[in-house]
Amino acid sequence: MEKLSDYISKKVISLQSGELVGYVLNAMFDESVKTLTSFVISDDENEKLFTLDYENIKSCSEDCIMIEGDFLSLYLDEETFNPVGKIVYDVGGLNLGRVIDVILQGRQVRRLVTDKCEFFQRFVRKSGKNFIIYGQKPKNKTKNIKKSMFEIKDKNLPNAYIQDINNIGSQGDKPNDKIFYTNVSSTKPYRILANQNSIIGRTMQADLYGYNNEIIAKKYDIINQNIINRAKKHNKLNFLFYYSK
Repeated sequence: MEKLSDYISKKVISLQSGELVGYVLNAMFDESVKTLTSFVISDDENEKLFTLDYENIKSCSEDCIMIEGDFLSLYLDEETFNPVGKIVYDVGGLNLGRVIDVILQGRQVRRLVTDKCEFFQRFVRKSGKNFIIYGQKPKNKTKNIKKSMFEIKDKNLPNAYIQDINNIGSQGDKPNDKIFYTNVSSTKPYRILANQNSIIGRTMQADLYGYNNEIIAKKYDIINQNIINRAKKHNKLNFLFYYSK
């Protein structure tokens, strides 16, 4: 399994021309966040954004993505449906944290990782513009959901199945599991955006905070070099792209 964050900043090289096409800047998903559909590619030379359909990738390694032929199309600022940056609530209203990564198996979304826990994609009840609702849809629509999908003790996430985020994927999906989550004990720093100038001038759509709740940028702020420098300090540079338009 792969992490979405591992794709960010990865080089895209054309097998046909032997040239650098650009760098992965973002990813696009279907509306239900079940499938990775394409990548947003940054072209440093022309400072333009393009989309690359996942099916047009010839091969992918730790170092780069190889494509064969001219499959790029101009990115028109479409909705990406990327869950990274969205806050997750369960059906009982409990805040399960903000999504920081996505675990993929090929193009299929297997799990979502927040700064508090990790859970299987099948428990995404609804993915909206700003929030994701965690919980299975009731089989009988006439029955009301009376309990949260998991019991809460002393108002903290349960500490069962503690697992380092670096070892995600070691436990397989169990078809009879009603829930899977882990407390996240550590995170890897996010990679730096390939073309930082491409986000200068964009408008923040939400507040962005650093490690100690230090404000990096406020909603409606116009991104400038100072904001980029603050985001670098807290390894939050990629979030500037997710939180702005």
